[in-house]
Amino acid sequence: FGGGGGGITSVVDIDGNIELPKIGSLHMAGLTREAARDTITNAYKEYLLDPIVAVKFGDFKFAMLGEIKAPGYFSATKEKLNIFEAIAMGGDMTQYAKRDMVKIIRDDNGKRSVLTINLNDSSILNSPDFYLHNNDIIYIESTSIKLNTENFTRTFAIVTSVISILTILLVFIKK
Repeated sequence: FGGGGGGITSVVDIDGNIELPKIGSLHMAGLTREAARDTITNAYKEYLLDPIVAVKFGDFKFAMLGEIKAPGYFSATKEKLNIFEAIAMGGDMTQYAKRDMVKIIRDDNGKRSVLTINLNDSSILNSPDFYLHNNDIIYIESTSIKLNTENFTRTFAIVTSVISILTILLVFIKK
């Protein structure tokens, strides 16, 4: 197939399927790269003696929200992206980031789960959650310091405005 040993290239459609010569449609959604390779290899064993299959992800996407300097939707060409590389792509966390309560919202075959990781704990390096999955959403919570600082700043601005207005009124009254 494909002629001249060049191979076949196929893209997963919106329903999570690929179309392959001789095989037809195969469902790939939710499979790891290795599981997709094994599925395709097993399907071609009926037609080929020792099929060689390589599976590559075309795009790795994830979103970052919360206390990150450049929140947004990101795309990477790497097949394995860890949490620290993702945070670096977002310009690092802000000074108000709660590093011990980083949430990862993950969709596994239609079932959503929320994982909480502690970036201050070195055991994260050996955790299965160290590497992101395609379409993960990373949410970095704010510390209470930010809330207190914002409340203080807001209160200080109001008090300063009131004092200024009272000062102006006193100056006009004395004249």
